[in-house]
Order: sequence, then C-alpha cells, then structure tokens
Amino acid sequence: MVVLTSPLCRVGRKKPIKDRVINNAPKQFNVYVEPFVGTGDIFFAFNFDPDKVKSYLNDKDSVISTSFNILKQNPNISNIDKFKNVSLEQVRSFVNKSYTSPVDKLAKNIYLLCGTFGGTGTGKIYKSPNIEPKLRKIPKYAEYLKNTTITNTDYKSLFTHDSPNTFFYLDPPYEKSKGLYKDDVIDFKKMADRLKKIKGKFLLSINDSTEIREIFKDFKISGLSVEGGGNSRIAVNTRKELLIKNY
Repeated sequence: MVVLTSPLCRVGRKKPIKDRVINNAPKQFNVYVEPFVGTGDIFFAFNFDPDKVKSYLNDKDSVISTSFNILKQNPNISNIDKFKNVSLEQVRSFVNKSYTSPVDKLAKNIYLLCGTFGGTGTGKIYKSPNIEPKLRKIPKYAEYLKNTTITNTDYKSLFTHDSPNTFFYLDPPYEKSKGLYKDDVIDFKKMADRLKKIKGKFLLSINDSTEIREIFKDFKISGLSVEGGGNSRIAVNTRKELLIKNY
C-alpha cells in the first residue's frame, strides 16, 4: 500500500522526524492513540493495516478534527476540478465564505492551514496552495481512516483507550509556544504523572530543556536535532528536541 502523506499543514508538524519516531516505536500494538494529532504526519507514516490497528486521533483545534472527520466520511469528489489553477485572489475570496459541502469545507480548511504563514491557520493567506491533488486522494484517505475515531477534546480523555496493547504517540504544544496554537497550555508535570500509570507504551516528542528533562527523568530520554520548522518566515532553524518513552 502506498504511504499517504498528510493533506494538512501545521506549525510544528513532525514530518522532519517521522522516520525517527517510527524507528523508536514498539514493534507490536493493535491500538494506536495520538492525543495531539496535528497534521497526522506520524499516523500516516506508520502506514497501518486499518483492519489490524484501531486508531484514536484527537486535536483540540476543531479545524484539524473536522478535516480528519471529513476525510473519513469519503465525500463525493466529482466536482473538484474547480480547485485547479486557483489564483491567490480566488483563494482569499473562497476562505471568506461558509459552506455546507464537505469537500468545500475541507478545501477551506486546507487553504487556511497551508496558505498562511507558519501553518497556523490564522492571518492573511499569502499563497495559493495546489489542493486539487490532495482532494483527489480523499477515497484513499477514507480507506486508511476507516478504523479510526477522531475527537476534539482534552488529551487526558484519550487515556480511556489504555491497554497493554496500546501505543500512545504524544506531540503536545512545546514549551514557550504561546500564540502558535489555539490551546497551548499543558501541565507537563501532570502529564508525566499520568504517563507513569498507563498499561501501554508511549513515545513523547517535545522540546529539549532542563525543565522537561527534570519532569520526565523517570523515563528513557534521547535527544535529536531537527532542521526546519519553527515559525520563522526566513531562516531555516535547527532546534533541539527529545524523544521520551517508557519501554
């Protein structure tokens, strides 16, 4: 099966480290839980057999959760030629309107996420992303998502899916990320305490700092350097991150 890539864009997406995450994941599990799914780069990179792995994806940003739910619904794509060769002015006009069609709603979300600076989904549209090829893959996304539940709630509610066969991948808003996400206040101490109690396995990607290392010191911690990303409009940043796990 061809590995799908996310049709969405988002600040802090995990495309640059997807191979590291996949290589550090457990070899066996049949329940996958991602409480901060964002663009879903990791979820797609796993290339699960949806008949063998049950997935739970969550994001408190309703633009993200709505987009995934529309993909899962597999709406009719017979009228997507209108999204070919769309000018910047047409995109800006399109996102200022409301829609009832699922495909139009999804198109608007993709424009907002992929056409704004930093992928924040807010601010002025500065480019016209070519979204027609993404929309044409809706049936393939729907097939991959068929055994997936998508929610828009607090991350802690996802721990109800804990079991010895569950793998949690957590990618929360990083420290000092205020303003980059709609919901960016995370109590990492409470998160660490809750992760100590799970029956399954978890892998957490987070920024590298003295505070984070201290909070999660009871788990296995490895560091990595990541190029690109961030919220810079000009420079290519290199940032230090951590992978933290309990196995």
